Amino acid sequence: MSIFKRFGFLFSYSIPVIILASFYLPSGHWTFAASMYSYLFVSLIDLAIGKDKNNVLKAKFETLVNDRYFDFLVYSHVYIQYFLLLWTAYVLSTETLTTFEIYGLLVSQGVYAGTIINVAHELGHRSSRLAQLHAKAALISVAYIHFIVEHNRGHHVHVATPRDPATSKKNQSLYAFWVQSIVGSFKSAWSIERKLSEKYGYKFLSLQNQIIKGHAITIVLFLSITAASSLLIGKFSLLVLFALCAQAVLAILLLEAVNYVEHYGIVRREISPNKYEKVNPLHSWNANHFYSNLLLFNLQRHSDHHAYAARPYQVLRHFDESPQLPFGYPLMILMATLPPVFIPLMNRKLEVWQENAFDDEHIKKVVAQFA
Repeated sequence: MSIFKRFGFLFSYSIPVIILASFYLPSGHWTFAASMYSYLFVSLIDLAIGKDKNNVLKAKFETLVNDRYFDFLVYSHVYIQYFLLLWTAYVLSTETLTTFEIYGLLVSQGVYAGTIINVAHELGHRSSRLAQLHAKAALISVAYIHFIVEHNRGHHVHVATPRDPATSKKNQSLYAFWVQSIVGSFKSAWSIERKLSEKYGYKFLSLQNQIIKGHAITIVLFLSITAASSLLIGKFSLLVLFALCAQAVLAILLLEAVNYVEHYGIVRREISPNKYEKVNPLHSWNANHFYSNLLLFNLQRHSDHHAYAARPYQVLRHFDESPQLPFGYPLMILMATLPPVFIPLMNRKLEVWQENAFDDEHIKKVVAQFA
């Protein structure tokens, strides 16, 4: 890994830095700056810089996996998220803002909160108690604790099959997918948690149920921040409660937009009734756009992630045979909001994918490279 790429992951801090810096500009509160940066400017930077197809050398693999610098980066964002929630509540309580500035702040905070679910995703695939604790803390801050249940035990098992609510179908719009995935993933998580309660012998409707416990903590967290803000201004702060809920809703919508893009239209072959071929690197869309991958901790190298879910972000690999998105996630998400633009583009890419996706010899070749 080059020095530039190693320290390039520090750009993951650019969104919270812009949120804070743009608020305190002498010329006024430019509260939409971070959201515009995240989707417009990052997309332009991706187009200007281009792609990175370099993989970590095998000789450096273990060294990078055990390098605590990369752990620090993802863990630190959980604390930044909580700081920004408190800071947002404080400025909404103490500053006189226009409606435009308030919405700008909420959108920018929601965009950053969306990246926090990505942090939770990275940590949620790790087995250590510390990683699991931080993953759950991140998800609690956006009221989406069931993600850690469903994603690992549901999505990664059923991806690219009709049983996975987080896999978007060919010709399905982002808006239809939002309903499918948000509702379906919660139902799936609830079912998985019920099976876990039966397996481990705890009461399903209790605080031992991690979905119930997590959402209870979210309610306490949001109400506590609202209560503190209300005491500060001497009256109930409905605006702060709204802001906490709004950033969570936007974070969830952005997460599901990512799911929509990275699995659009891809299906695994059914080899017998309700039994599908093993997940391989052909079953997720990949993107190697250098800059957005720095901000997203290589989430866009999604094919390798689904093939080897426990592999840390710093060593995820690219292979040309994986299906490739034409642009990075920020621009793809913007395009996904316009179904007449997104769907024809991706359907053409799907036709290319289908040429080799079910060819046994091609699959063996790809899997051998990823091993």
